[in-house]
Amino acid sequence: MTADVPVRWYLTLYVSGASPRSAAALEAVRRLADEDLAGQVELEVVDVRDEPALVVRDDILAVPTLVKRLPPPLRKLVGDLSDTGRVRLALDLRPEPPVRTDQEGS
Repeated sequence: MTADVPVRWYLTLYVSGASPRSAAALEAVRRLADEDLAGQVELEVVDVRDEPALVVRDDILAVPTLVKRLPPPLRKLVGDLSDTGRVRLALDLRPEPPVRTDQEGS
């Protein structure tokens, strides 16, 4: 038997300064990293105003953009990152388990 090795996730979030959309995206991605990828993720935050060469290199057309580099395949998610289900789907994370009510468990 092989031991379970945690998957390492490498994410890059492209933002534009401290704009409200960038701040909201950063909060959403950090929450996702803490809740779903705890201990398995490296998150790099790139301010497009400070790092224009990275914007060109990585073909970033809009912000915020979240790039999943590892595990493959490479994925880019652009725009509103507050929809947890959409972000999870784009990153190929398992869907959130359904919430059971007492009536369903009987």
